[in-house]
Amino acid sequence: MPSLRAVRSAFAVATACAVLALPAMAQTTKPPVAKAQGGAPATPDSERIAAVVNDDVISISDVNARIRLALLNTGTQESQETRQRLAPQVLRQLVDERLQLQEAKRSGISIAQAEIDESVKRIAEQNRMGRPQLETLLKNQGVPISALHEQVRALMAWQRVMQRRIRQEVVIGEEEIDAAMERLKANIGKPEYLVAEIFLAVDSPEQDDDVRRTADRLVDEVRRGGNFAALARQFSQSAGAASGGDLGWVRSGEMAGEVDRALATMRAGQLSPPVRTSTGYHILLVRGQRAFGSSGGEVVMPPPQPVAPRPQPRPDIARASVNMKQIIIPIASKEEAKAVKDSAEKLRKSIKSCADFESKAKATGIPESGDMGTLRVKDLPPGLQQLAVGIPLGQASPVLMSPGAAVILIVCKRDVPMIQPPPEAQPKPAAAPPQPQTTPVKEAKLPGREEVERDLIGERADLLSRRYLRDLRRSAFIEVRT
Repeated sequence: MPSLRAVRSAFAVATACAVLALPAMAQTTKPPVAKAQGGAPATPDSERIAAVVNDDVISISDVNARIRLALLNTGTQESQETRQRLAPQVLRQLVDERLQLQEAKRSGISIAQAEIDESVKRIAEQNRMGRPQLETLLKNQGVPISALHEQVRALMAWQRVMQRRIRQEVVIGEEEIDAAMERLKANIGKPEYLVAEIFLAVDSPEQDDDVRRTADRLVDEVRRGGNFAALARQFSQSAGAASGGDLGWVRSGEMAGEVDRALATMRAGQLSPPVRTSTGYHILLVRGQRAFGSSGGEVVMPPPQPVAPRPQPRPDIARASVNMKQIIIPIASKEEAKAVKDSAEKLRKSIKSCADFESKAKATGIPESGDMGTLRVKDLPPGLQQLAVGIPLGQASPVLMSPGAAVILIVCKRDVPMIQPPPEAQPKPAAAPPQPQTTPVKEAKLPGREEVERDLIGERADLLSRRYLRDLRRSAFIEVRT
């Protein structure tokens, strides 16, 4: 029977399901990276501070452990590239968890270790193993059991904070239920979509670029064969994250206008690019389509399966050109090298744009610092060619060290022609997804008032949770040091 969009609130879903869903055939080989906790002693670098959240500290080892947990959860092969793609969102998630735990503590809410142990036991059982087997699997992957405990603790604490807020603030009036029932009647016979989403919030305009890049990386991860539901559990910031991003059946008018328009162009089995709304970016996966109110004509498809990567165009470095700027900081002696490098690194992190870079280059007073003009990439030293075509526009390069100077580069314009793969290597166009063959709706079955009220409460709770966490971020002292 069709129903209103089922926002599977994290407050109603078993906690264990939201934290870890291991691949059916979990690997037991050790990752190539050094363990930071729970195994071999951590290196000094692993204990550097990644971020400060009010009075709490997130270490590099915390970030590394959570990245490995995310990779294990999604079944993604570990590599430097995948770690770099996941790191920004993992760090943001850890910051949010610290804020959630701090708010729970302020509200007098604590989670007993026995409750966490019970949740971990359920996780093991859902993956058809005992707790000792789960702990061994995590240890072999370089994931300390404490990383899983802290994720469970934060989820359960925030769940209880929100349960208290929902009881105090979420009230659904009879007139709201009446209006929702009228909307349901008006939608009879119109298309509805079985949707899952990954939602990433944008709390301020300066965050937009970073969040968009994270959304692009997650889309790329799914298209490479990553598990959508597992990625949603790990990274989505909506209440539906607990159930793998599942939103249930969605109809026009229930979501933001931008999401409605995107869904209208999609078919079962399709994944959207990031869709920007007033609150953030949505990545949509359509798993089914049917006419609302009809029990026939339904098309339901599983999530996309991993496919071999398509041949991609390669940059034609021989014809590429870039507009590049540089900052040079001389090194007078070997003894000064480390201090110069540290100073250059601090300067690099402060650069926000090409204009900012140029003003800081002039401030150095070094004649060679500044605009280098338009350069042919093939004329650059081999070590700089890949940097010139690969570094994001407007983003300062890593500090480059030589015996005589520290150098920071930035690419502000780039013209890189692409070499297309040969015709025989290009994949054949995929067949169009099946169109739903809907049947006329003779007698629509609508949900009752209690079900409508439950769904309205779920939607209101989801919005309340997002706003609550957004307000915590805005009022917190957060310093990212990586």
